[in-house]
Amino acid sequence: MLTQEMVADVPSDPGVYFFRGTTGTVLYIGKAKCLRKRVRSYLHKVKKRPNKIKRLIRWTTDVRYQVCRSEQEALFLESRLIQEYQPTYNTAMKHGRQDWYIRIDVGEDFPRLDRVSETQPDGARYFGPLSSRRWTDEAIDVLQRIFPVRTCEGEIVPDPGFRACFQFELKRCDAPCAALITRKNYGEIITDIVDLLDGEYEKVQKRLVSKRDRASEALQFERAAAFQKQLQRIQKVFTFLDVHRR
Repeated sequence: MLTQEMVADVPSDPGVYFFRGTTGTVLYIGKAKCLRKRVRSYLHKVKKRPNKIKRLIRWTTDVRYQVCRSEQEALFLESRLIQEYQPTYNTAMKHGRQDWYIRIDVGEDFPRLDRVSETQPDGARYFGPLSSRRWTDEAIDVLQRIFPVRTCEGEIVPDPGFRACFQFELKRCDAPCAALITRKNYGEIITDIVDLLDGEYEKVQKRLVSKRDRASEALQFERAAAFQKQLQRIQKVFTFLDVHRR
């Protein structure tokens, strides 16, 4: 059973927490802006809790957590770990809540980041489920701040005479509609996003470091600075710290 002693030294950092049963099975995975506050909340007003949460508290014999550098990092990590472990109580406790996913149709010439509420057997890549519509929009916003890809609807037919929208002015999209980026270069960005969402952080960082260094050698300092900025943002959002045990 979940006790005060199990959560006595949980830190106040953002991160992901794991409730585990007697055999080490992961029963539930959640994220929190403040791990200490969130995990300890399960011990408050237990009698008024729904029966599913009461059962979770009763069967929890171990609490672990993974500290993250930001709430957004915790969001992506929670989604990936739920997919990996498929905890019983994550399924049982989502009654009345809708799942959300990030959809990327990798078969398109210029894929977009899209928020959807269900997956389809259409060949696209789906990442999730994420816990709310707001968090899914937040995840897309974070990705678009690092990688300037489109979120607009409709098919893209590059036209050099087309006027790019305000997203291009904000440096949130490289404007494939105005033929300001090639299909090949856009596809490389999409590959980076997919790899990040798959947890391949080091692979993406190595590619960006290589591009940055080549740009510097070619005296393309503005381009090199852009790659360096991407690296810094990735390290801030996606680099995970070690798993800590109580």
